[in-house]
Amino acid sequence: MYLKRIHTSYLLTFVVVFLLLVFLGQTTYAKNAKVSFQKCLSCHPDLKEELSRKDAHEPFKGFKCSSCHNPHAAKYEYLVKDEIDKLCKGCHQREKKLLAKSHKHEPFQQGECLSCHRPHASNNKKLLKAKGQQLCFECHSKKEGSFSKKHKHNPVSKGLCLTCHRPHASDHEALAKKEQRNLCVGCHSIADSKTKSAHLGYPIEGTDCMLCHNPHGSSRKGLIREARHTPFARKRCRSCHNGLRSRNPLGLKGKGASVCAECHSEVLETFNKINSHVTKGIFCVNCHNPHASDEEALRKAKEAKICFDCHVDTKRHVNDKKSRYKHPLLEKKECTPCHRPHGSNFKLFFAGDEIKDCTGCHERHAKFTHPIGEKAIDPRSKQMITCITCHNLMGSPNQFALRFDRKKELCIQCHKGY
Repeated sequence: MYLKRIHTSYLLTFVVVFLLLVFLGQTTYAKNAKVSFQKCLSCHPDLKEELSRKDAHEPFKGFKCSSCHNPHAAKYEYLVKDEIDKLCKGCHQREKKLLAKSHKHEPFQQGECLSCHRPHASNNKKLLKAKGQQLCFECHSKKEGSFSKKHKHNPVSKGLCLTCHRPHASDHEALAKKEQRNLCVGCHSIADSKTKSAHLGYPIEGTDCMLCHNPHGSSRKGLIREARHTPFARKRCRSCHNGLRSRNPLGLKGKGASVCAECHSEVLETFNKINSHVTKGIFCVNCHNPHASDEEALRKAKEAKICFDCHVDTKRHVNDKKSRYKHPLLEKKECTPCHRPHGSNFKLFFAGDEIKDCTGCHERHAKFTHPIGEKAIDPRSKQMITCITCHNLMGSPNQFALRFDRKKELCIQCHKGY
């Protein structure tokens, strides 16, 4: 018993001494860190003002400049130890996992954390550069589009963007918190008589509200989108749908594009090409909204977004950081000046002969260029050389969107014997 008491006494003494050493070590480290920080302040006095702000970055608040910066030399600007993206995600593991989500905020995906956050301190929570919609409108202009319309969605009026959206990434389109069909009904009841009357008695459970309504704002009451399909505007639902007396009121009166062709017969000609966008499971409503839209020709969204929804490989390539050089039209998110949206007799849905399409704008290259056309054959593919043999218009790390560096690498792809 006596020996047991001695053992316990020694153990307690050891624990106390250990904790004291840890405390002294931490105190010494904190003092040294503060001394180092004072050295930083001698050249960077503005940091003292930042330290007084409400929300400070934890390493900065703890005087740990070297957590992010190398005091002597670095490969990156501001002497940071690594690319900003990798540096931030080195600590913020939860955000790193969000990259697995199917929809990502573009600055987050590109690793541009400092587009929204301050690196040292801020007067706003989460080190944000500004509050609420003020921050969002730095990119999503308040004066443009639906934000400036007469009728605004209540959260938009109050600047509460995060009522509906996630800031970094989401499993749902437009970074929505929920699937669009479920998002709106979280606040808006579809069971009350006023809502039923506005929808002419049609069952709207499970439908996508945004097919007709703009979630931000509109010049029309009820946030109805600006351009309306004629039958929809005239409340002639039975032009396309079965009608209220049917077991399936919202069912279409025909299959696929046949319903649309009853009125838009002239469009059928544009689909009857060698290459057609109408295939099994794909028809008009994949790209067009049958009720209302804010885009030309009742498109469901901006042109490039519609294209990228199917052409995910192209989207991935275009968004790649390495794809610095792109066709100017692609920078504007425009696809149809070069590609036909319905059908084409030429490859890649070009409007016409590929070479003529390119030289229609690039006139100088029509007169002076590397041999192209039927008499110039690529030794690799045995196909004729065209503009896209050497240029990747969807993006390239090389100037002029060349597939390889033009000093040598590009040429030796074919001219291997020289």
